[in-house]
Amino acid sequence: MTKKSSEIFYNWYLGVLTTLVALPILAPVLLKLGLIFPAKIIYFIYSFFCHQFATRSIHLFDYQYAWCARDAGIWAGVAFVAWALKYNKIKPIKWYWVIPFAIPIGLDGGIQTVFTMLNLSYKGGLMGIPVYSSNDLVRFLTGAFFGIGLSLWISGTFAEDLTENKEVTFKSKVTRYIHNTQIKKIAIFMGVLLSFYLVSVAFWQHTSEKVYPTDFADSAVKLQDSNFFERRANGICPTESAEDLFAVDCFFK
Repeated sequence: MTKKSSEIFYNWYLGVLTTLVALPILAPVLLKLGLIFPAKIIYFIYSFFCHQFATRSIHLFDYQYAWCARDAGIWAGVAFVAWALKYNKIKPIKWYWVIPFAIPIGLDGGIQTVFTMLNLSYKGGLMGIPVYSSNDLVRFLTGAFFGIGLSLWISGTFAEDLTENKEVTFKSKVTRYIHNTQIKKIAIFMGVLLSFYLVSVAFWQHTSEKVYPTDFADSAVKLQDSNFFERRANGICPTESAEDLFAVDCFFK
């Protein structure tokens, strides 16, 4: 693939990623403007990739994003790194270096899921507080960290012919890698993504009249109510049973 064709492909790739990140945020704005049909399309498409629990989502104008805080973090991280790679601001990595990036998200989501499935809670019952419960801030940050690592591999592979950057081999010892500026750049990226999250929560606080974040970072634990299968409670076409998770009749009527 020539450099010219690589640039065209990568620009299309960036366009798809940027659209993927923007549409879930646009969905509540469309609802606020009364543009129901395009909002329905967005919520419906993203319902196949996210549980869309209102308790785990950022909101705007009292409406939830079309995906949860964790997914928002993952794809914001992927898109941010993809843009950084285009301008040669960071180096790509090999696939096996994604593993450390996956550990926090695996522990955060995995431990809570296990405790919930085993009904291990402080108050007892499915709706009690699990021994470990995550919150939107932690979900976003662990998702963003994983998204950064994933994009450093996948987007980095696409960007190899685009820039003079070549894939980092990491043949040196771990201590040499620690002193590399790569670590510092990842820390900066996490800071930028954290700022993006806090700004999003601030917009949530100032645009809503009924549904508010628990604090400036929405860092308190929030659990599903008695109906664990309710999706899009603060969106459109909410569903209340495991047999109707996609609410197809509502979306297409």
